[in-house]
Amino acid sequence: MAKFGDWETWQEGRNIVDRFLAKFPLIFKGLCADEVYFVMNKTKKSKEPVKVHVSGHPFHLFTKPYAFECFDLWWKDMDDKKKNLAVWRAMCAVPEGGFDDQSKDFGKKLQPEIKMFLKEYAACGGVPNWIENPAAKDPMERTADELAEDVPKVEAIPGQSMKRTPVTVDDVEAA
Repeated sequence: MAKFGDWETWQEGRNIVDRFLAKFPLIFKGLCADEVYFVMNKTKKSKEPVKVHVSGHPFHLFTKPYAFECFDLWWKDMDDKKKNLAVWRAMCAVPEGGFDDQSKDFGKKLQPEIKMFLKEYAACGGVPNWIENPAAKDPMERTADELAEDVPKVEAIPGQSMKRTPVTVDDVEAA
């Protein structure tokens, strides 16, 4: 069972979210930092630095619909750029209607999808593995126009069907 001293309020994460909302109001339209709990977990381990938790029905009636949980074991070893990118990733997991109680997306978390990853990919300057790669850029030091330039174009070809076949060893050797 968790002890009271195992976690604390995570003000640094709240500050990062506030700065992102001020700098990129159209990218995170509808996100409300006042409706998110920010928690720093001092003892628990995780595979990612910041996790998004959702308060399910009926609990969101009494509490805030989202909680961003940061893990101290990750956080203390990260530089400012990686901290900003970790919070950006968490913010991308909240849908546009996540704070509107009349929306079908109220209190829900986005499943990993291409649009979510494109925001993250553009934020770090086109570096897919930003945790390990020092070439990743800090989204706090970029403009919305720079982010828009780094969003890859993903378009379907209308009227054409694609035949999908699994890749075999022969295909790789032939290349």
